[in-house]
Amino acid sequence: MVAGFPVGVGETVRSIASLLVAVVLLAFTSVEARSEDQSGTSPGWHWQVERVRGNVVVETKDGETIALERGMKIRRGWKVNTGSGRVKISRGQENFSLAPNTVATLEAKGLFVRKTVVYQDRGRIEVDVKRRWYRHFRVETPLLAAVVKGTKFTVNVGRRSASVSVGRGLVNVHDFASGETADVGAGQSASSAPSRSVGLNVRGKNKPAVKAGAKRAPAFKTRVIRNVPVSASQAKAANSQSKTGKAKGSKNTSASSGGKANSNSSNNGKSGNSNGNSNGNGNGNGNSNGNSNGNGNGNGNGNGNGNGNGNGNGNGNGNGNGNGKNK
Repeated sequence: MVAGFPVGVGETVRSIASLLVAVVLLAFTSVEARSEDQSGTSPGWHWQVERVRGNVVVETKDGETIALERGMKIRRGWKVNTGSGRVKISRGQENFSLAPNTVATLEAKGLFVRKTVVYQDRGRIEVDVKRRWYRHFRVETPLLAAVVKGTKFTVNVGRRSASVSVGRGLVNVHDFASGETADVGAGQSASSAPSRSVGLNVRGKNKPAVKAGAKRAPAFKTRVIRNVPVSASQAKAANSQSKTGKAKGSKNTSASSGGKANSNSSNNGKSGNSNGNSNGNGNGNGNSNGNSNGNGNGNGNGNGNGNGNGNGNGNGNGNGNGNGKNK
């Protein structure tokens, strides 16, 4: 109880105080994050062109096409197309470079802290950003996502494949088709080619651990790739189906070891009651139990042990009826 207040009112006061503390902390971290974003020569979220070679164009959100020049700011939602040229985009000490034949769109995310997201449709991007207390930079591709934890890395996107290789730091890679994830460190790489084989392929002297996760769709509108969910609803359905399949698999295993299901194919006998197994032709009915490779089952009420009466062994063809129990 808060001093001077009844029990119920005291709890309410405590809750309000906790909420105010949380708001103050969130505001403080937000200001800190924004001050980091505003450091260097480029204020705010916006990135600017540090160096450009060849004819590199950008498409604005209004559909206007502009040729990039040194010093020009890249606004959120602008799509950069390098063509045969290349461009280096920076903000303070952070930068990323787009190789020839690369198409990428820059977006700003986050309510209290600004995060940069690059939607890389194709081509090659080299990223060099500093470590922060929050994950402030992410690259999304049609096949996988790379979330920065403070690093230098490269993302390659082909027509039906994508890869991430890390030169410094750590990057979390999420494969959309399989749902698998991996924290990829310096000297390691991860790739995805779901049209050929679903799953995250990792490499390196010490391969990063691959963990199971949820399937997901690309975060932006792009081409359809085999085995990659095309929408969030399709990914949700695939994840639900996967969970249901695992649950059914568990039930079937239980039935094989101790259930009462009957089978007409294969031999009838494991440890459960009238379960069918391979290589036999007999049928198990009621509570009779058979043995591994035999095709016959015990009859009547006798209890058969080993190779004694009540067990059908060898290649005999019989049917087990009644309540006979075989051990």
